[in-house]
Amino acid sequence: MKSRKPTKSRIRLAPRTRQKISIRKVAAVASFAVAAFGLFFIYGNFGNSQKTLAALAMHGAKTVSSSNTILNEYTALTSNISSGGTTINVSSSSLNANGRFSSNLQVGELIMIIQMQGVSFTESNDSTYGKVSSYNNCGRFEFNEVSSIPSATKIKFSSPLRYSYTSSGKVQVIRVPRYSTLTVNSGASITAPAWNGSTGGIVAIEANHGVTLNGTINVSGLGFRGGVVEQNSNLPGDHTNWRSTSDLDGAEKGESVAGYQSGYGAGRYGRGAPANGGGGGNSHNASGGGGANSGTVALWNGKGNPDNSVANWTTAWNREALLFSANTSSGGGRGGYTYSANASNPQTKGPGNSSWGGDERYNVGGWGGRPLDYSGGRIFFGGGGGAGDSNDGTGVSGAAGGGIVYILSGRNVTGTGTINANGASAATTSGPRGRDGSGGGGGGGAVFIYTQGQTISNLTINAKGGDGGDQDLTVDAEAEGPGGGGGGGYISTTTASALTRVVTGGSSGTTNSSSMANFLPNGATSGGNGTIATSPGNPYSGIVTLPIELKSFSGKVNDGTIQLNWVTSAEINNEYFTLERSIDGMNYTTLGNIQGAGNSTQDKNYSYSDDGPTDGDNYYRLSQTDYDGKSETFPPIHLKFENKNSTELVFQAGPNPFSERMKIDYETKKETPVEFQLYSISGQLVRTAKEYSGNGMNSFQWEELADLPKGTYILILLNGETKSKAIQMIKQ
Repeated sequence: MKSRKPTKSRIRLAPRTRQKISIRKVAAVASFAVAAFGLFFIYGNFGNSQKTLAALAMHGAKTVSSSNTILNEYTALTSNISSGGTTINVSSSSLNANGRFSSNLQVGELIMIIQMQGVSFTESNDSTYGKVSSYNNCGRFEFNEVSSIPSATKIKFSSPLRYSYTSSGKVQVIRVPRYSTLTVNSGASITAPAWNGSTGGIVAIEANHGVTLNGTINVSGLGFRGGVVEQNSNLPGDHTNWRSTSDLDGAEKGESVAGYQSGYGAGRYGRGAPANGGGGGNSHNASGGGGANSGTVALWNGKGNPDNSVANWTTAWNREALLFSANTSSGGGRGGYTYSANASNPQTKGPGNSSWGGDERYNVGGWGGRPLDYSGGRIFFGGGGGAGDSNDGTGVSGAAGGGIVYILSGRNVTGTGTINANGASAATTSGPRGRDGSGGGGGGGAVFIYTQGQTISNLTINAKGGDGGDQDLTVDAEAEGPGGGGGGGYISTTTASALTRVVTGGSSGTTNSSSMANFLPNGATSGGNGTIATSPGNPYSGIVTLPIELKSFSGKVNDGTIQLNWVTSAEINNEYFTLERSIDGMNYTTLGNIQGAGNSTQDKNYSYSDDGPTDGDNYYRLSQTDYDGKSETFPPIHLKFENKNSTELVFQAGPNPFSERMKIDYETKKETPVEFQLYSISGQLVRTAKEYSGNGMNSFQWEELADLPKGTYILILLNGETKSKAIQMIKQ
């Protein structure tokens, strides 16, 4: 044998199926089909081809040209899974309930698994209510490749899971499109369904050859839900409780990593902040606190950041407490004071003074949500704002937090577009008289862009907190406090070349009450800023790197030899390739080592001539080895070498596509038993039929195929000597 000296190379790949017997079977079956068309097989993904196990870019190039396009499909984990596991139980493994993909989930596709809730927290009826004592598995996430779909409720991964997940913690399982390139045109947008307590709120995309974003990706207000407004309240109000099971004591808290509504147990209502959710305003008619996401955990005190843009406001803040105007807090802003009925001067009369009448303008607005800890490689929705306490039908719910955007790219991410993961702003308390508490703004969401040494440039990325609700009041001197602003979110990108990244907290609401003309915030404060980072970790499961694929691996019979060719699109630290051959797809011998390029960012072409192929089946397997000795082996290709004495079966089938039946015409050189086998594209044998052929041309009518699911199948014809060819069939 001899080889032509190739150019050099090394490959970096997303999680890839390893060499298990079942995977060999799938690869071999798929390659049989190509063998029937001139003995040529490519390992790679172009367009929507499902012929191979190659997963990168398997959904082809994608251009988004319309608004509010949803690209992901979602399901939920239904039982716990431990770190190191490979098979998960889900509500539905098809992951195509909305038809956003051309078929149900396939081998080689990418899944994002992420746990949304499940922290342990303090439930004391004091200011410590809602403090996270343990994150448990909340915020854990990873991306993994599908190796098989064993049943309608199971998915098996090619790599062991990095983390454990608890199904009661609301674990999402998300189907991630694997594009070659993603282009979002100007005026077009990508979004996600809103989080509904089980799924939604996340956009996750892999684009192996880069992203051009001139439009928008928008998950603003799609994260944790705000507290829902209720219509019960006491007067005088409750000024002591931080958490309660009764809506008479206060308004509902916003959703958070700690739960929502009945999930808060003894703490559904009241001003205590549940983790990153905003507290509800206490009775009577105090307003909700803003939700939160990221920020400096040690700087949180729940009271937010007073607005001192007007000098008179500073004086009024300090009537609440000495030097309160200088208070600084991370996380969400606090909700405003309770109901006051009389005209008085906030510059001289602080909250709780009897001169205000009504509920005396008590300082019991919902506390701002707590910032969460991202240092352990976790990721979170923005917390929902707390609701305003209401009894006159004019109060509003807290606003929802921002969702999550996660982009994985093998090349540059650029464009003039925008990614928005902002918390929603709370609505205005209005109506005929507008005399109820306002809702808190939602916490900013999270945006991650992960590349490896590639440029992320020119984009504008926002994960801002939402504004607290205003009060539009038409009643004489009455006033209620506005809503607190949401805290800022989290943005992490591997580079930051000419990027605009904004994680500011939302502003507090204001009131237009005549009695508050010189103090419009009336006790409501703004949210704190979030976090900007340039260090997202590798999110893929197992010992894997960024998905830069082996672009192709092919072979062709040529004048008594088999010519092998492969192409790489990028290489890092690749010392050499090893090429192996097998006659059974299981036991391999080495043909030779081929020098790699070390490091490269351009396409590299390689070739090798096998001058001594075996008559019949030949399986070829390629691997690469780094300078540090680490190696990766890729799925094999199958080629059949025919000599003049070959007794290979020759056949054709139609119609293609077929619906209820197919006719198979085939030729044998002697009388022999034959078997027809039909495989799914994932390698599962779904139908067989047998007959005894005569010498020469034969025909077989295969009936009763109408019940097969639509999709791609592999048809194989075997004789008693196991000689075979195969073709690809489409069921419509």
